[in-house]
Amino acid sequence: MTEMIELERDPKKVALQLLCATSLPDEQVFTDLDAPRYTIIDYYRMACHLLFHCHRCGHCCTTGDPIRLRAEDAAAIAKSLKIPLNKALKKYVISDPEKAGALAFKHILPCKFYDLSAKGCKIYAVRPWSCRIFPFLGIYGSEDKVKVNDSCPGSVETMMILKEAIETVRANPNMPYTADNAEVRKAKTFLRGAMGSI
Repeated sequence: MTEMIELERDPKKVALQLLCATSLPDEQVFTDLDAPRYTIIDYYRMACHLLFHCHRCGHCCTTGDPIRLRAEDAAAIAKSLKIPLNKALKKYVISDPEKAGALAFKHILPCKFYDLSAKGCKIYAVRPWSCRIFPFLGIYGSEDKVKVNDSCPGSVETMMILKEAIETVRANPNMPYTADNAEVRKAKTFLRGAMGSI
């Protein structure tokens, strides 16, 4: 299983899949009307997420504001802490002042679940969605480009790795490349699998 995960995170394989996936728009590949549609930038974000390795510097946990929560995040945290949901909500959660209907942690900077001495999250297994998708997916991105968070060493490293892998793949005339619909669908599905690894 570990070998499979490592194979899926091989930079050249990810770059090859990315180039194939972005060769045709989703509308030409996924014809069913209810299929989610992603942009080229979304696929680059997915590729980055696959290659991302957290350096556990704690910068995002100590400076991130707000740390947004979904209702299911709050429920998972309460269950993990073995406390009733209403107590967890009262103790840890506020309405997000910047986004109507959203929740956020209260009393952050640093996040109260960040263990400074261990350089890690005390609730890592149930950390909120916004933490899981940092730094490339979701609310921290941009609509027209992949944002590199300069304060995140893993973010900077990932972008260098992906850029180098793409250049290597493009420079190699022996690398297989096709714009065949079935191959493009397979590549898009591979990258969409990054969402499942969150």
